[in-house]
Amino acid sequence: MPLPPPEPLFEELCALRDAADPAGPQHQARWRRVADWLERAFPGQRPELEDARQETLISLLRHVTEMQAEAPLQAAKWVSTIHRRKRLDGLRARKNDPVRQALAREPSRADATPILERVEAADGRVLTPAMLDRLVTQVLEHVHRAIEETVKSARKRQLRRTQAQAALLRLLCGWDADAIIAALDYGEPIGKDRLYKWVERGRDPVKIGLDRWASHDPESADVVEILREIMDDRRADAGKARPDRRKVASPEDGAS
Repeated sequence: MPLPPPEPLFEELCALRDAADPAGPQHQARWRRVADWLERAFPGQRPELEDARQETLISLLRHVTEMQAEAPLQAAKWVSTIHRRKRLDGLRARKNDPVRQALAREPSRADATPILERVEAADGRVLTPAMLDRLVTQVLEHVHRAIEETVKSARKRQLRRTQAQAALLRLLCGWDADAIIAALDYGEPIGKDRLYKWVERGRDPVKIGLDRWASHDPESADVVEILREIMDDRRADAGKARPDRRKVASPEDGAS
């Protein structure tokens, strides 16, 4: 794709280069126009593309006073070089992410080992809670978007999101019932029988969210596929004694 006309970019960058304080609030409009040029030159809505544009803009803010371009095409080439480096930095970071590396290498297997232990075993490093939280949060974000697009009732959307969160915490993280109940913010008490049903019913919205993630970020297809396999492999009550579960639905389950 050819770059947009470089003359507007050159004009804005020259003005910012010569300004006493390029980061001053009086130059916000100029930076917005630079950001608009970046979006036209390097389009795309995937998170890594947006991140690369943002990192390029930050770099320009820091180094615009050092710009040596004396012609529009030189300015466009300078900006393009910065963007290419930021894009490569982002790709390297994604490639070296321990969650992505371990999941991509993890073979399909039907066991009840929590994903936390599986990733640590495959990666050889400790997967911090923050890393695992990031993975769960990313899946839930796509679940949320998918639900917003398909479910009209606000009450049902809240229920589907909560069920999806319960499924992820149980099936991916291996949390026990008490920990999941403590983490869910549903606004009313949740019994264990109800929770087990939610974990099972949460599989479908999670899978819809995973489909959305894969369609919006094809580079994450390997991770998404492993997560799908784990969701399919593990039972909601893996490691739990089934006789303890009541066979008759309790009154609180009626709204689920």
